[in-house]
Amino acid sequence: MTPAEAIHTPFQQIALTQWQELQASGHDHLARHGVQIQNRVVPYDPWPRVIHGTDWDRLCAGISQRHQAINCFVADVYSRQLILQDGVISKQEIEESPLWQPDLHGLFAPDHCWCLINGLDLIGGSQQGWRVLEDNLRRVGGHGYAASIREASWAAGLAKNTAHQPRPVQEGLQQLRAALHQLCPHQDDPLIVLLTPSTVSTEISEHRYLAAAMGIALARPEDLHCDQNQVLLLQHEQKLPVDVIYRRNEDRIGMEPDGSSAWLGVPGLKRVAAEGNVQIANLPGAGIGSDKALYRHVGAMIRYYLGEEALIEQVPTFSCRDPKELEHVLQHLNQLVVKPVDGAGGLDMLHGPTASAAECNAMTASLQAQPERFIAQPAQVLHTLPTLVGERLQPCAVDLRPVSLLGDTPQVLPGALTRVAPPGSSIVNLNRGGSLKDTWILDVAA
Repeated sequence: MTPAEAIHTPFQQIALTQWQELQASGHDHLARHGVQIQNRVVPYDPWPRVIHGTDWDRLCAGISQRHQAINCFVADVYSRQLILQDGVISKQEIEESPLWQPDLHGLFAPDHCWCLINGLDLIGGSQQGWRVLEDNLRRVGGHGYAASIREASWAAGLAKNTAHQPRPVQEGLQQLRAALHQLCPHQDDPLIVLLTPSTVSTEISEHRYLAAAMGIALARPEDLHCDQNQVLLLQHEQKLPVDVIYRRNEDRIGMEPDGSSAWLGVPGLKRVAAEGNVQIANLPGAGIGSDKALYRHVGAMIRYYLGEEALIEQVPTFSCRDPKELEHVLQHLNQLVVKPVDGAGGLDMLHGPTASAAECNAMTASLQAQPERFIAQPAQVLHTLPTLVGERLQPCAVDLRPVSLLGDTPQVLPGALTRVAPPGSSIVNLNRGGSLKDTWILDVAA
């Protein structure tokens, strides 16, 4: 009996009314603590996802491998560009990417850490094999929600229904804080700031939770000021020098005095960062490593930089900027998922198998007008888990969002987030009707 079967067997004995009580109690906990997305309480499903510890550790090795290679790639293309010179990836693919920022070329040393944090979207599982859908390197989130969902599960009393104890999640937030501290190793007590777009951000509750849990400051762009070669946090009529910024907003917001875009909405920040007087996770420009059109090259990146074969399979990806691949996409639109290369949150995507004729026609027009903006992937059959829908449990599709860190020792936070699609859908994004489950990493079977 697998660990998942061992724990799901007693769960199957729980009456439907108990599941409803667990869900209601978990929802109340999240509501009391203000855990929201887009001004509504984060949807919570009480049936947890279970992953055996050995399977998880094997998965983590592949996640860390991928993260290291992508960071090497980003650092390389913004410095020596060896991978381009050696013809592994064409220079044109980089320069045509909407996420490429040519003005950052040569700004940092070749060994600089551009991508401290990566949030992967994985599908599958230990039985059928894990596959990577995409990486998230710009505004990496999810680990705060993972910790909040674990707290909600425990507050609801889910632990009373099993003798198993999953690996703790909360310690992952301290691992994240330690990784941020490592960006400034010579400072005993660095001032670390979580930079949120504003107090009305759709993810502000996660930002507040993370800042409080890690004991770091929460700031908006207008709370930071660059004075000569320092970033200062304006707080309680004090000006405090900032050492590390954990950014959760877009690369460029607002304007510099010369009319150019300000990094993260803070005029002067690019200059201070280039001087090495503030560290940023992840750096503006790191998004080139999560350009979806480049996913087909990740295996080559792993071989080129690490001399290894990829441990996790990448879902096949068609780049619509390639005329032959575009023709294939247009001919098989009803079998594919089409996404903007720089998209996030499930916005502006097309799920071909469930799309209407009007939606397919609109996407066809977009692909013909701007093919370089899109990639396509074969629609995947996602793993399903029992999910409470109304007055019954039914299988719903899920994916997994683990968060990995670089630093002295690459690691994956233990609080992976399981996202759940609505019944009959394969789209798990919260802004498309999805919900969240607790993820249990179990080391001992029953």
